[in-house]
Amino acid sequence: MSEKIVVTGGAGFIGSHIVEKLVGRGFEVSIFDNFSTGYIENIKSVKDRVKIVRGDIRCPEEVQKAVSGAKAVFHMAAFSYAEESIKKPEEYNRVNIDGTFNVLQACHKESVQRVIFPSTCLVYGANAASGKLEESLPLNTTNPYGLTKVTGENYCRVFTEVYGLETVCYRIFNAYGPRMQNRVISKFAALMFQDKPPIINGNGEQKRDFIFVSDIVDGLITGIDAKKSQCGKSYNIGTGKGLNLKKLIKLMNMHMGKNVDAIYKDRVKGETDLIIADTALARKELGFAAKIGFNEGIKITMDWLKEDYPKGPKF
Repeated sequence: MSEKIVVTGGAGFIGSHIVEKLVGRGFEVSIFDNFSTGYIENIKSVKDRVKIVRGDIRCPEEVQKAVSGAKAVFHMAAFSYAEESIKKPEEYNRVNIDGTFNVLQACHKESVQRVIFPSTCLVYGANAASGKLEESLPLNTTNPYGLTKVTGENYCRVFTEVYGLETVCYRIFNAYGPRMQNRVISKFAALMFQDKPPIINGNGEQKRDFIFVSDIVDGLITGIDAKKSQCGKSYNIGTGKGLNLKKLIKLMNMHMGKNVDAIYKDRVKGETDLIIADTALARKELGFAAKIGFNEGIKITMDWLKEDYPKGPKF
């Protein structure tokens, strides 16, 4: 019999790609999702080969029932926008903190072996000014979303150390790729498709570590086979390279067949110039290294956005 793996938020952007990867590896996959931000069309390629459970991570009973019998849980369900979290801190607390506790508690009660938890580079906060970000840096997040992920990482560590539940956390940098929503690249594209200028806060020289979704999935998948000594720890998932926003716009124009210039406005208070992952620890302990370069990844993403844009995707 194949082993059961549950993916909370499995119909979302990254979650749906994880589901496809797990199905391809022969696992029995169950998706637990309330479809508030996930979509059935995201999992259309595997819909007939997975179990879909509609439920909410804010309900402990529903979570416990969903994870029963699983070997591992990828806990992808979350709200994930920093700006939105400032406006809706209570909702982020309930979903990202209470929901994560419910998942960990349910997995402990149901003797699930392992939980894979996606965190974010935003946990580093003000440390980003130091350049490449190492996992050993103190966590100084500056928004409620980042705080919920810091709390999630700490809960994972405690459940490993106190209850013996194996957890591995991954700090994901700037994710992009097919099925993305409401992220910088898709927001820029929505304007550029209409020949409208994208808006950059700052001079465009600020660099971000954009990592393609298939590389993120490869990184998260290492959590299945990670050693017990690596449980309770957090790892950066990035490319280790930075792309400035001016270059990003240039690449997008090239692959969209456009020539749209950006508008530059005052930079956001507190924003740093460099947010780039130090990937040495993930490479050494997990054997993870990103494979998709910026040019290739952005081409794939622009091709997907061009195909879906007339259908009215959620940018």
